[in-house]
Amino acid sequence: MRLVSALLFLCTLLGSTEAGTLLMDASGGLRLKIPSISTSSGVVSIISSPGTKSFLSTLENNNGESGSDDTFLSLESDDPPCLACRGATLSGTSSVERTALATCSILSGAILVDGITQGDVEAGWRNSRHARTLTALFRARIALNCKTPQTLILCIKGEIDTAVAAATESTLRTEIKALFDATAAESEGKHAFSDYYNVKIVSVVDEAGANEALTLAREAAAENVDSDTTLASALEEAHERVRASGIASVALDPPHVAQAYVAVGNAYSKYARTARAKIVAWKNRVARGLLVEGFGADAELLRKKVLGSFDSETLAAAGLPLVAPYRLEMRSQLAQLVDSSIREVFAIQVNNLEKSTIKKLRAQLLKKLDVPVDDAPSENASAMRAASFAFDSTMSDLEVPSLSLTKAKACREMESKLTDEVMGFADSPIAQIQRTKKVTKVTRKEKKPGQRSIDFGLDLVAMLRPDGFGSLQGFAGYQLGGNSITFGIHNDADDPQTIAQFGGVRPPLLRIQPKLRVDVEM
Repeated sequence: MRLVSALLFLCTLLGSTEAGTLLMDASGGLRLKIPSISTSSGVVSIISSPGTKSFLSTLENNNGESGSDDTFLSLESDDPPCLACRGATLSGTSSVERTALATCSILSGAILVDGITQGDVEAGWRNSRHARTLTALFRARIALNCKTPQTLILCIKGEIDTAVAAATESTLRTEIKALFDATAAESEGKHAFSDYYNVKIVSVVDEAGANEALTLAREAAAENVDSDTTLASALEEAHERVRASGIASVALDPPHVAQAYVAVGNAYSKYARTARAKIVAWKNRVARGLLVEGFGADAELLRKKVLGSFDSETLAAAGLPLVAPYRLEMRSQLAQLVDSSIREVFAIQVNNLEKSTIKKLRAQLLKKLDVPVDDAPSENASAMRAASFAFDSTMSDLEVPSLSLTKAKACREMESKLTDEVMGFADSPIAQIQRTKKVTKVTRKEKKPGQRSIDFGLDLVAMLRPDGFGSLQGFAGYQLGGNSITFGIHNDADDPQTIAQFGGVRPPLLRIQPKLRVDVEM
């Protein structure tokens, strides 16, 4: 039953249009008489592999030899329109063949890549003819910005072991995407593989398998229909776009060239991340006003390691004329990233070092404010020499000679700044504030207590009162150390008021009053 269905389908394909109708000859131009077939059901293209037997296309005969050297693009069927063209070879591809491939690429909703052997799958696609074919298909759609959905069906000639089918499909999809990324690297802008293609992998070992692949392609083409027009109009439009863009005039790159683009891009991404990780750590430290220890040696090592490793991994690309300019551009961008960041970190550290040096010098000058006036110039000069030497020594660790980041200019500028700082320091606000603080401190200084002691003293007071009414009065005193004597005379013994104070009796003629004084100092 399966064989009968396949035969009925093939009869349907060949019913209205003769298989192998020529659409493009060796001149690269389209034939004048192209059937007016509607493309409302989509367009399918079969890319056969020269020299490999095909169950899908009549472009390759049953013996596996080229059917016609003058047939580059033909119409296999008309429901839906099914085109056929030859794929690339490792020996070379003509401009007409590249034109046919590019035309099919931008016109079709589904493309069947035929002639993939199990040997191709096992050996990988890096240097296979199919890699060149896919590169031509990818380049046309990327260059002409054809982002309409397209299904890419890979037809494997042979049974795929079920046990390894998943791994095989994953490997093929990875290699196809790598080829696309390599081709996209030739153009400006970002191109995602998923925006252009949907990949399916099928096994074609007989006509029944071919029938299933064609049915799958027809369904995919119907889903990816972009516009409803005739095949003649669609072919003319696509052919004109290809010729106007000049994309077919560029020889197909060998697969190793496409891989070289990917290798260069991957190497740039890898070592750009390595450089950024180190630079971010430096920037975080200098942002806090600190210095990176051994910065000069580390910067030289980072620059040498990053650029040297990039050169080593992309050395093969340097010998490829098509890839060498791209490699040079990527290397320049990598060098610019590293060099500009090193210069930025160096400048910030020099600024931090200048601030810390001047701060330390001011601290030393403040300590020398109390030195005698005659010694002040020599003391200040000594402090400036010490600061200048410390700055010079630290700058030696920051130098990056390969980028001309040396200490010479910074040291000259710093010496000038230090000289200005010393010359104007006496009248600077910080010096005036310091002097004011010292004056205030002296004026508010309290007398410090002496040693602890206990002192004794004798005070002797004597009073002589002779007869009289108070007409004579006098005092005399003498002090010796902690002792003192006071003597007084007052002739008021007959004065009624004095007598009254003593209870009606006369006051004593001589009165002596001793006093003992004790002084305790804690």
